[in-house]
Amino acid sequence: MKKLLYLGALSAILLTACEEEKPTTEVETGFVTSESTQEELNAKLKSEAIELDFIAVNENKVKAGTKVFAKGIVSELVTEESVNFEFVLTTEGKEPGMYGIENYALADTNYGAKITVYGTYNGLNNLGIPTITATLVE
Repeated sequence: MKKLLYLGALSAILLTACEEEKPTTEVETGFVTSESTQEELNAKLKSEAIELDFIAVNENKVKAGTKVFAKGIVSELVTEESVNFEFVLTTEGKEPGMYGIENYALADTNYGAKITVYGTYNGLNNLGIPTITATLVE
């Protein structure tokens, strides 16, 4: 009798282990899945990003990892290997500022171009320059 009970329990365990897993969606997990399109990811980033304030950055009020955007002009293309960003974005307005941009969007940026970058604020680099990892450049 015990053998039948153990055999039944083992069968139930094996059947549940073989059950096909359904893919989870980004809404269920909060993580990006392979089911998300690039357009959906870009729209989500745009809706969640806050405009980066240069004064708040200098006062350390912006946490590294925050989704941000900044509008400005490409003021310098970096060619030095010791600097860990590709170009400098100079913002205008009440509080102008300069940000180093790591361009993971693979966007073609030219000197003097007016652009908006969306991405993640990385904090200050080793030279004290605030940096943004850009995953979308318009």
